[in-house]
Amino acid sequence: VHRAHKVLCNSEATARELNQRLKVPYKKIVTIPLGYDSKKLYPMNLERKPFFLVLARHDPHKNIAGVIRAFSLLKSKHMELFLVGKYDKRYTPKLKELAIELGINHRCKWIYWVSDQERLVLLNSCKALVISSFWEGFGLPAIEAMACDTPVIASTKGAITEVIGDAGLSINPFNILSITDAMNQIITNENLVKDLIQKGRKRIKNYNWKKAASIIQDILV
Repeated sequence: VHRAHKVLCNSEATARELNQRLKVPYKKIVTIPLGYDSKKLYPMNLERKPFFLVLARHDPHKNIAGVIRAFSLLKSKHMELFLVGKYDKRYTPKLKELAIELGINHRCKWIYWVSDQERLVLLNSCKALVISSFWEGFGLPAIEAMACDTPVIASTKGAITEVIGDAGLSINPFNILSITDAMNQIITNENLVKDLIQKGRKRIKNYNWKKAASIIQDILV
C-alpha cells in the first residue's frame, strides 16, 4: 500500500470527523491508538487526597466552567479542585470569576505549569481525573490517569469513552448534574473506585508506543 493513500489518525472519533467533514473515505483511514511511557507514568501507591484533578487548557471546549459549576454542587465541602492548565488571558479570569461567584474559589487551586514529576504526583494523589470536554480527538490524560491507578470521570463526546471503555465513569458534559453525580460516586463508593482501577489496569495494556510504531512501519514500508 502506498503511504500517500493512507491517512493516520488516533481514534475512531477522529476518523469519523475526517470522513464527515473532509470526506476522506474510511478505506483510506488507519486508526492507530496512542501510547504512554510506563517509566514516566506509573502507580506510586500514594495516599489519595481529597481533590479532583483537571489537566486541560482553559479553552471553552474543555468545559472547565462546567466542572466548576458541578463541583460547587457537591455535598462534600472538604473536597478541592485542582485545575492544571496554562494561564490564558482570554479565558482564565472569567473562570476564576465564576469560582468566586459560586463561593468555591478558596477550594480551587489554579496551577499554570507543572513538571513531569509534579504531574505524576498529582495523578497519583487525586481522587479522580475529570475530563468534561465537549469534544476530544483522543484524550491522552485519560491514559495517563489509568497508568497511575486513577479513576477517570470522562465526557461521552469525542474519543474519551472509546479510550477508557468501561474503565471510567461517563458523564454528559452538557449536563452539570451528570458531572456532580459522578464526583459524588467517586467520593462515596469505595467498591466502585476499586473496580474502576482494576479495569483501568487491564485497559491501559492496549496503549503501547511500540505497537503504534509497528503499525505505522507496516504502512510506510
